[in-house]
Order: sequence, then structure tokens, then C-alpha cells
Amino acid sequence: MSKFGRNDIKDFIRNFKEASWSEEKGGFQLLSECGCEYSPAGLYDDTEIVMGDPILPETFQGMQSELAAAAPCPDSYNVAADLLVTMPHELVEMLKPLMQDLGIGCPASLAKAMGDVLTVSQEHGVTPIFNTEEPSL
Repeated sequence: MSKFGRNDIKDFIRNFKEASWSEEKGGFQLLSECGCEYSPAGLYDDTEIVMGDPILPETFQGMQSELAAAAPCPDSYNVAADLLVTMPHELVEMLKPLMQDLGIGCPASLAKAMGDVLTVSQEHGVTPIFNTEEPSL
């Protein structure tokens, strides 16, 4: 039987503090968050935020094939990504009502959680996948 004593706890705390120190914040950062709590844009703002040059398609293109390969359906992923990369602001506007309901300020984390939950639910037969054929009359 192994013992986890007082010195082990002190060592854990000492190492945890060193690992969680943030020079940028000038203190301890217990969670690694994106910084949404410090964003000048509010979740309930009605003002449109003007962003810089639309570089997202070129930036995303370099990583899309690797991300698509990890998706349950790479072809569907690519179709969706090709469209969504051209309209990130509209995408955030679509997610805002759910973000407001949940009190979440990070649209990327919400979307990642949604994707992860749906992937697991499909893998376990909880939610279906759909064919895209229109019914014949």
C-alpha cells in the first residue's frame, strides 16, 4: 500500500503553482481560458464588430485537410467548412442565442462541445445521421 503523505501534498501544491504561473497575467492562472471574460465585445451587444482583413479562408486552408480527416464524415466536414470559413460573423450570430442561454462567451468552445457530443452520440446510436436525398413524389 502506498502512502500519500503531507510532503507529497506540499510537493504537488508547489509544482502546481509553478505550472500555473502566468507572466502575462502577473499571477496564477488556474484555468487555461481563451480570455473571453476580458473581451471588449459583449454577448448582449447589438453593435456590429468590424474585423480586419478576411484572411480566414487562406489561414484555415492549411489545416482543413487534417481537421477533415479527424471528422466522422470528411466530405461533409469539407462542404461545411468551405461555407463557414467565408461567414464567421454570421456563424457567431447563429450561436449567440444559445451562448446567451448558457452564459458562454466563447463560440469556439460551444461549437467544439456540440461537435464532440454529437460525434459520441452518433457513435453510440443515440442520434442518427441523415441521408441527403430528397423524397421522390
